[in-house]
Amino acid sequence: MIRQPAVSGSFYPGNESQLRKTVEECFLHPKGPGQLPGLSLASEANLFGLIVPHAGLACSGPIAAHSYLRLGQSPWKWLLIAGPNHTGLGTAWAYEDSGSWRTPLGDSPINKEKAAIIGAIAGLKIDPVSHWREHSIEVQLPFIQYIRSDATFVPLCVGTNSLTECRRVGEELGRILLTDLSGIMIASTDFSHYVPKQKALFLDQKAIDSILSLDSEGLWRAVNEVPVTMCGYMPVILLIEAAIQARISRVEFLSYATSGDTCDPLGQQVVGYAAIAFHRS
Repeated sequence: MIRQPAVSGSFYPGNESQLRKTVEECFLHPKGPGQLPGLSLASEANLFGLIVPHAGLACSGPIAAHSYLRLGQSPWKWLLIAGPNHTGLGTAWAYEDSGSWRTPLGDSPINKEKAAIIGAIAGLKIDPVSHWREHSIEVQLPFIQYIRSDATFVPLCVGTNSLTECRRVGEELGRILLTDLSGIMIASTDFSHYVPKQKALFLDQKAIDSILSLDSEGLWRAVNEVPVTMCGYMPVILLIEAAIQARISRVEFLSYATSGDTCDPLGQQVVGYAAIAFHRS
């Protein structure tokens, strides 16, 4: 089965040459890292996980490129990509165990072996419906395919809002990744949504501080009590708990910007984007 793209032609260009050009422009954008991914794999040999945004590439792509530059310098073999469920379709914990996902840059296969291991976690269900119109994982694939055309991955769409459940599943994922050094986990999220820029900067820093401290409860409180309108906080909590379980020693802030910095300088309401890397000991 091939999952057809849901947001090709809207969140990113719908043809191969323009999409490849757009990905490169994200890396070279003034708010991007300023270079294309190289081949110095040893420089990121201990990469464990990444936080990336998932808006249209014109807006969030330059910030995502900071994380994907690190991915391009890491000797990974497969990816676990967790994203929120914006559509409300499907189940709370939805993964896929076979087939491929298509973008104009090609088809990325599901890693069947790793999907079987992840799918053994209690509560996870095979559910293509959850992924059918969801963009939070799909918009990562152009970057990943640009870096490695042979990339395999496991998609995990998170529709729950339970801190306890996210901690449980995150711990299980951490046990898997503790011994499997070939995998890297990606958590897909945007930060504050449609607030004045100064408010976004203030609120998003609260969420970022919790992430850098590996404080999943602090992040949950920032979102549910402050509130920081961060759509993918549950995938990020998964990554935090997995990192704790895998004895991660260092979390590195890479970049932050808003849509006002990248694609809408006259906008009165912005969306926040951050790139953060998690490193093994």
